[in-house]
Amino acid sequence: MNQSDLKCSVALCTYNGEKYLAELLDSVLSQSFPASELVVVDDCSADGTVLLLQEYAARFPQLRLIVLEENLGPVGAFQRAIQSTTHSFVFLADQDDIWKLNKIETMLLAVRDCPQDKPLLAYSDLEVIDKKGEKQNPSFWKMAGLQPHRATFRSLMFGNVVTGCATLMNAKMKELLSSIPSGVLMHDHWIGLIGYGFGKVILVDEPLVRYRAHADSVTEKNHSSLLWKIQVQLHQIFNESSDFLIKEINQIALFDQQFGRFLSPEKQKHVQRFLALRYKSLIKRKLVSYLR
Repeated sequence: MNQSDLKCSVALCTYNGEKYLAELLDSVLSQSFPASELVVVDDCSADGTVLLLQEYAARFPQLRLIVLEENLGPVGAFQRAIQSTTHSFVFLADQDDIWKLNKIETMLLAVRDCPQDKPLLAYSDLEVIDKKGEKQNPSFWKMAGLQPHRATFRSLMFGNVVTGCATLMNAKMKELLSSIPSGVLMHDHWIGLIGYGFGKVILVDEPLVRYRAHADSVTEKNHSSLLWKIQVQLHQIFNESSDFLIKEINQIALFDQQFGRFLSPEKQKHVQRFLALRYKSLIKRKLVSYLR
């Protein structure tokens, strides 16, 4: 592979992440196919994160640090990081993971021949580790009960299967992320809706990230565990809260406003049926969700 043909960037957001950050940085900066730049946006950390990043930036000129003066949260911070990159392919990274050393090379090979006129989303499986770095499960997809190979735009309206730190996007996707409206649940869910809605999606069925699952993760990785999903489903079955699916419906309303014109007629029908659930009974919304 010729490096000049596939220059890529890594977008990383940090927030009070000094505990595991060095492991992530070392793994990103030691790739078999190195990224041309690593853009780091710090979202107002109060620990030693910024100092550690400054030390790495002094040693590695490809690391560009942006320290925010106002906390934007994960969606806003990742948007800033993505838009600050300068190359056609952009990888997302989480501050507490460890990349397999062939991650960039493997992902770029998977998308090398893809047309670039559509927004491209590629994402891989992940190996789950604990806070000590010890392997807990060889497949996050299987552990969390995810089925990315069966995912569709319709299924993503109900819930996300795209893990941000395992993703790669192209310039067209980056362009569409220049404006992410308030109300989007998470940046990776929004990216997934674009990819499955009117883009190109590539799955890499190989764990390329060592994904650290622990209680203090800024991306709330414990919320992706199978146990947590079971607890949520039981809670939803027996809880009579009237807001079930409302946040997801609001997100799809935003998506329809911004990108509805790019969807096929069939997918536009899925959107309208999903939006109509807002006016259905709680029981009806639950039945549609569980029977989808």
